[in-house]
Amino acid sequence: MKQTITSLFMCIVSIAAIAQQKADIEVSYTAHHPNMRNGKDDLTNQYILIANANESKFFSPMTEYIDSLNSTTDGKAKYQEITRNAYLGGKMDDIPRPDGSYYVVKSRPANKSLYYDNAGLEKYFYEEPLHEWDWEISDSTKTILGYECIEATTMFNGRKWTAWFTPEIPLDAGPWKLEGLPGLIMEATAEGGQYRFETTGLQQTDKPILPVYLADEYEKTDRISYLKAKRNFLDNPLGQINAKLGNEGVTIKDENGNHVHGGSIFAPSSIVDLIETDYR
Repeated sequence: MKQTITSLFMCIVSIAAIAQQKADIEVSYTAHHPNMRNGKDDLTNQYILIANANESKFFSPMTEYIDSLNSTTDGKAKYQEITRNAYLGGKMDDIPRPDGSYYVVKSRPANKSLYYDNAGLEKYFYEEPLHEWDWEISDSTKTILGYECIEATTMFNGRKWTAWFTPEIPLDAGPWKLEGLPGLIMEATAEGGQYRFETTGLQQTDKPILPVYLADEYEKTDRISYLKAKRNFLDNPLGQINAKLGNEGVTIKDENGNHVHGGSIFAPSSIVDLIETDYR
């Protein structure tokens, strides 16, 4: 499989011109992030990257499945039926639940990246030009899934990142927003280790790189405004929820089941912050 994938990408530029809207590779990642309530627990989500030389999409397949169902009347009915049957059968684990909330869609010909996510009860998206990366490549190497990977470091939007990329798959792509290296990024860790991405598998694919389902439900904003909105919700979730619902009787319970009557159930930014910290 390793030789087949490597051979595929030796001619990726020529085939991308023929099938720009179809991916050539699918990469599975485990995305690690901290528990925003205490900053300690290591939580994970499963994401995939589908990409060719010009286009890519990074997303949670389970979240996309749920969004795809909710994008049509028949799909909504199917989702409600699945949920109802799970309740009636006492099989709550059968209910599809989102696993990861954001989408990152990139286009090199258009020189743009689209980011979709929520900030509390609100859903936002923003567009920005592709980042101009300044990676420092070292002599350190290690093997990941049978591929020799090289270490590289950079500063990106407030955090220092260490990445491991493989020139054996010469595709300029990676998890989340990370890219800009002469090879696929297989692993990446932010300084401190609270945020990191680890490749768990990769394969050839011809899946179409589809637009984001329910994209019209996201309000357009800019990156800094989005990050501030997300941080504001974490700092005052009860106020945000009551303002949204217009119901002063809404209460929130902390992780111990106690009602929160003021303040926040989330840790302050001095203990745990967003993956991008340059909004301050």
